[in-house]
Amino acid sequence: MTQAPRWQNQKEGRFYDQIEITQRLSGPLALPLHVLTGRNDGPTLGITCTIHGDETVPAMMVRRLLSEIDTSELSGRVCTIPVCNPLALAAFNRQTPEQHGKTDLHEVFPGHAKGNLTQMLAHGIASNLVEHVDVMIDYHCGGSGGRLQGRVDYQQSAPDDLKEKSLALGRHFGTVFLHENNLTGTDVGYANSLGKVAFNAETAGIYLHPSDTQSYIDKGVWGFKNVMKAMGMLPGDAEAPPRQINFSPAGRIEINPGRGGFLESHFQSPDDLGTEISKGEKLGDLIDMYTFEVVEELIAPVDGYLFFSRYSGVVDAGTKVFALAEQAQSKWLEG
Repeated sequence: MTQAPRWQNQKEGRFYDQIEITQRLSGPLALPLHVLTGRNDGPTLGITCTIHGDETVPAMMVRRLLSEIDTSELSGRVCTIPVCNPLALAAFNRQTPEQHGKTDLHEVFPGHAKGNLTQMLAHGIASNLVEHVDVMIDYHCGGSGGRLQGRVDYQQSAPDDLKEKSLALGRHFGTVFLHENNLTGTDVGYANSLGKVAFNAETAGIYLHPSDTQSYIDKGVWGFKNVMKAMGMLPGDAEAPPRQINFSPAGRIEINPGRGGFLESHFQSPDDLGTEISKGEKLGDLIDMYTFEVVEELIAPVDGYLFFSRYSGVVDAGTKVFALAEQAQSKWLEG
């Protein structure tokens, strides 16, 4: 465990700093750090965003969240790094653009100060944030392309008591789906290894319709506040979780195209998520861009609930287009 970072000495108010990572040939590499310190004592909530450089909407949720919190009513702290991978962000790419080693920041925590750039970023996030908070939320979205989703992931391999606490708190975020996922190598998985409650939220997407984007931002800010109420950080009682679908990776069934083309999707609204789908139901068609013929029908192979879907548009072979939570391996959790 590293020494306490500067932000832990801040009194009530707003604090901005930069975490220095390294000096590159092109100049310094640093991460932005925003901290809100409340008037009253309480827990510290850590939030990370843009672990993947093409997942930018969650940072805008955090921007609005910070602007709406009155520190005189806040108990504890909110500490967030809204851009965890500026190199991937600048390339509008999922992964760090470098030549050697693992380049997905979502797989290398706690990182290493003398590793590759991706590991250095993970080390900076771990030592300046994850190791010093009480609860950790890592926020992702659909990335480049019009993918719609709404879920909370919690670590499948966490100790049972910690897994249950993470699930219980994550339910207050209010998403349709709860996914008992493999989060090994993530900052959430690292937080769990330190005995901290943590979960991954994944909603929204990039280049969605403006009304869908705004709706996702509204719901994300609401989710953060509801979790903070459940933690005793904001006044008022947290709203009870809605009826939600809980499932594991074994029940995640993806339906992806075997070739490239234009996807004509039958499910293009965030409200479609959670729809009960029957085995054999058509989810969309793939149209050849040159011949205009339907070259592939995307058919549900099992009974399930629509886990994610995508706007109509051009997709390549293997693109993540639709997924179901298989009905036989899913469980409804009541509010």
